[in-house]
Formats: sequence, C-alpha cells, structure tokens
Amino acid sequence: MTLPFILLSFLPILTLLVLSLAKGVKTGIYAGFMVTSALFFLWGNGVFPFLASLISALTGTVNISMIIFGAIFLYQIMEQKSYISGIKDSLAAIHPDKSFKFYFLAFFLTAFFESVAGFGTPGAIVPLLLISLGYSPLLSIAVVLLIDGLFAMAGAVGTPVTAGFQIPLELPIEAVSNIYLYSTAGIFLAGMVILVFVLVFLKRETTENNPTYAWILYFAIMAPLVLGSFYLRELTGIIAAVVMAVVSYIFLFKNKKIHLKPWMPYLVLVILLLLPKIFTGLADFLAYKVEFKAILGTNVSAGLQPLRSPLLPFLIASAFALFLVKDFKFDWKPAVSKTFAVFLVLFPSLAITQLMLNSGSAQMPSMIDAVAAEFIKTGQAYPLISPMIGILGTFISGSTTVSNIIFGSVQNSSAVSLGLNPQIVLSMQLMGASLGNAVCLFNIIAAAAVAGVSDYASILKKCLLPVLLASLVVSVFAYFLIWFLG
Repeated sequence: MTLPFILLSFLPILTLLVLSLAKGVKTGIYAGFMVTSALFFLWGNGVFPFLASLISALTGTVNISMIIFGAIFLYQIMEQKSYISGIKDSLAAIHPDKSFKFYFLAFFLTAFFESVAGFGTPGAIVPLLLISLGYSPLLSIAVVLLIDGLFAMAGAVGTPVTAGFQIPLELPIEAVSNIYLYSTAGIFLAGMVILVFVLVFLKRETTENNPTYAWILYFAIMAPLVLGSFYLRELTGIIAAVVMAVVSYIFLFKNKKIHLKPWMPYLVLVILLLLPKIFTGLADFLAYKVEFKAILGTNVSAGLQPLRSPLLPFLIASAFALFLVKDFKFDWKPAVSKTFAVFLVLFPSLAITQLMLNSGSAQMPSMIDAVAAEFIKTGQAYPLISPMIGILGTFISGSTTVSNIIFGSVQNSSAVSLGLNPQIVLSMQLMGASLGNAVCLFNIIAAAAVAGVSDYASILKKCLLPVLLASLVVSVFAYFLIWFLG
C-alpha cells in the first residue's frame, strides 16, 4: 500500500479527533462521516457496498438505541414520580460517620446508576448528595467522575461492550465473558490508584476522614465485580453494587430502617435482567436473532436481537413504577428527544466504523487494516498505547461506547496482526475508555452544571494524573496477562 493511501487511512480518525476538539463532537463525527464516505469510493468501492455498510450501521444503531431509550425512559419516570428524591432521603441517616456516608454514596450510587442507566447519570445525581454532606462541589464532582471511570465499562447494562465490540465485531459470548473478566481484574488494580488519590483529596479538605471505610467498601464492591464478571457480563456492575449495599447494610449500617419503596423499580429491573441468567431456556428464547445476510448482494451482514435487548425489562420496570404510585401520567418527550439526539450521533459513528471496515477489496486493504498496520509497528510497546487510545476516544467523544465503536475494530485488527490475544487488547481498550470518563469534558461540564460549578479546568486537573497513572497500571497488567496467557 502506497504512502498516500496509508496517510489517507488515518484521515477519518484525524478528522474526528481534530474537529471534535476544535469544533465539538457532533461536528467531528459528521465531518468524519463525510470524509470516510469520500474515501470509501476512492478505495474503489461502489454504491451497493456503501449502502450495505450504512444499513449495517443503522441496524447496530437500532440495537443500541433500544437500550438507551429504555434506560432514559425508566430514569425519567423515576425522577418525575419522585423516586429519585426518595432514594436520596432513604440514604440520609444510614451512619453517623460522615466519611462512611461519603464513600458509601460515592461507590454505591455511582456504580449503580452508571451500571443501570449510564450516559452521565451518576454525575447528575451523586455529587449533589456529597455536597449535601458538606463537601465542596469541586471535590464531589472529581470523586464521582473518577469512580464512574471504574464502572463505565458495564454502563447502561453493558452497552459499551455490546455496542462497541460484540455487535460490530460479531464476538462470541465466550470472548465477551473473557473481556469482562480481564477488564474487571485490571480495573480492580487501577482503581487502587484512583482510591489513593481520592483519599488524598479528602485529607486536604477535611479532617473527618476514615480511610478504613474507603478500603472496606472498595473491596466490598470490587470483589464481586471481578468474581462475577465472567458469568454476569453486562450485569456485573449492577450486581456488584447490590452486593456491596447488602454487605454494608448487614455489617456497617447503624440505622437499618431504610425506606425501600423508591428502590422497587430498580429491584424489579435487576430481577428481570437476572431471569435469563437463571433459566437457560428463557435465555435461548431471548437469543432469537433477525439476520440480514449479504445485504444488497455484498459480503456485508447485520442482525437484530430485539428480545435480548434490555428494552423490555426497562419498560416493565417503568410500568411497575407508575403502578406503585397509581399515577400513569408522565412526560415521555425527554426520553424520546434524548434518545433521538444520541441516535443522530451514534449512527454516523457506527457508519464511520462500518465504512472503514468494509472498504477493503482484492486490490486494497481496508482503512481499518491500514491503520492497524501502522499501530502494529510499535511492536511489543503496543500494550502501552492501547489503553491511551481508549482514553482518547472517550475524551473526544464523551462516551465509553462511542470510543469502543470507533477504536474497537482498530485495536482488534492490531492485536491479530501483532500476534497478541485480541481479547486482552480489547479489554485494554475497554479499561482505557472507561477510565476516560473522568477526563471527558462532556461529563465534567454536565456534572459541573448540575452542581453550579464553572471551573471546569480545576476538575480536569484533579482527574488527569490519576487517570494517566491508572492507565499505566492497566498496561502493566496487560503485559502480565499476555505473558501468562499468551
């Protein structure tokens, strides 16, 4: 492949990066889509492969949008019917120690809301609770964003893996399970670095700090996260948060009188999501797939799994929430508008990936393969770069999912070419993309806006060093896995 075409292969990614930083994510994605479309034809492809790639991208977008709509719909109903405020009230008097309440709320609610709803939800809720305990807005936002980076890998019931890896790369379940296992094990180690920084931040602000509670709660949530990840996959974050809450309630809570009604819709959701894990026959039924093979006579294929999507459990939990309060009036417009807004960004993002993947021919390697060929020139240093690619993707796009969509195929191709275990490399992408939530400008601005803070730069400065050091831990862990597993 000649040098001009090698440079052009990087152009979609460079366009996305540069314009996203300079003009905003939407501008970067739409410009990247136009550039990729033009290059697709320059690569010698025709109209039908182009349309087939778009259809495949649209199918993937529909799969993801069903999850997004369900998560937002349930959250909107719970907010409108005062369930969210009820959750806040139910946690107000759990323990006399201020630092215990800080760590419990930061870990449990951040992990739970990220795992169930995702899409920046923890940043809109948890900092306000921490501020209400007397902590500064700057500290509260930074801590929540850093902890959110530990659990975003399974955000919105596993959307980053489902949308970023499983659907576009057509990964088997065993590969997905391994990615979750490697990622949670690595993030467990990286999270220790994050927690040390959190402890330092609190020590600078207040003398009312008991680090013992921090470490107890950390292990109480991270142990089930790692141990259950291979089997629970997309549910691992939810279950880990619930396990930590139960352990805390039994052994640590001083006031055990908790009002459970505000939590009931989420409990129903968890039960519904667990049922396929318990009953294999139900799991087989839900695995029904609508396949579109050889779209428009090309080698491009796609598929929908409407029953396997968490959309139905989200809707049932939403109906249950309305039933409990005997009030069936609600404003559904926010859920629709937010889902549509995400759709408008997700579709061109997926289209960029599909066009780059399907641009190859007998004469030319695909753009993704050309980019991967340059990455693999780093050789044995590639594990040092891999997590940073994930962080960069989230920093620019504002989403763990979008980072995985854009760079997942590149990481996978690079791993294959270098002879590395693709599942380990994809786990590095996932861990980096997850950690990147703490330095993502969109998350910072959104959380700061809710808390009434305008000093975005200070939040970024607080989070940047912990994330970079955590990324280094991830790289070292990856080297160990590669050496141990091959």
